[in-house]
Amino acid sequence: MLSIRSLNKSFSNQNVINQLNLKVQSGEILSVVGSSGSGKTTLLRLVSGLEIPDSGQIILNNQSVNGDKIYVPPEKRDCSLVFQDYALFPNMTMGQNIYFGKNSFKNKARVEYLINITKLGKVINKYPHECSGGEQQRVALVRSMAINPSLILMDEPLSNLDNNLKSSLGIIIRRFIKELNTTAIIVTHDIIDAMKISDKMVVLDCGKISQKGLPNEIYNNPNSKKVALLFGETNFIPLSMFPNQKNYFIDTVSNTPLISIRPNQFSIFDRNTDLAGKVFSGEIYSLNNIGTNIRIELKCDDLFLKISLNSSEKLEIGQTIKVKFF
Repeated sequence: MLSIRSLNKSFSNQNVINQLNLKVQSGEILSVVGSSGSGKTTLLRLVSGLEIPDSGQIILNNQSVNGDKIYVPPEKRDCSLVFQDYALFPNMTMGQNIYFGKNSFKNKARVEYLINITKLGKVINKYPHECSGGEQQRVALVRSMAINPSLILMDEPLSNLDNNLKSSLGIIIRRFIKELNTTAIIVTHDIIDAMKISDKMVVLDCGKISQKGLPNEIYNNPNSKKVALLFGETNFIPLSMFPNQKNYFIDTVSNTPLISIRPNQFSIFDRNTDLAGKVFSGEIYSLNNIGTNIRIELKCDDLFLKISLNSSEKLEIGQTIKVKFF
């Protein structure tokens, strides 16, 4: 569906996209994540046609859209772009915003279906300032889908919403895209958003792909410290402590093989049912109760482990416990 080959883009002699190769299958939802300045938004703009690459090739629906004497403008690329700020016209009603597009009225039945499944019927005659952030986001999404694009590009679609809206709209976006059998690329700095919405994930670093695969695979088996930390808190354990562990990476600074263990990958060791193996014994150095969740820092000789437990067991600072990881 989309093939990117040896793509390069620089600004002021600084490489932003560097020899990037990527394939996106038809019907797939791909999230592109990475730290600020990694090239995420530039990649989206190159695919959409808002930026022109220095070199390399972008092939969309088996057609090259750039190259020697070739430049297919954004409006002819059969793709839609949902901007971070939604880009709704304030002087138009929500309905007028949705139908703003040369092919929207040709697809009136489709647009009415989109309005129905996104539950926007009640806000069609309202103006953007009269609607919530979630409603504005859905209108921007419906507008982008009204022209029936083969590819939809979304730049930080949930960044302006509170946590409750993020959770519900992330589910809606995924179902929405899947129902319409559309291909999507979603750029986000929010890893949780990406894991909820996408089928596949690409991690960008300095304009290069540092890791790609299923979201859970990357979360559980990062190939570097940088990728691991992108997903939040983790513990880096020397492989020498558990040499039979299959998933590890080589730290580029210390040249040491390391294992990444998330705080939520621990549980209290039960000597009656658990086999010895991946077990740490240590003293509780700090402890915080957050509802049913217990956050502790466990001092194990020279290691300090960050651990998140769902346990009814009463724990205290200074107590010695055993934990296992899985």
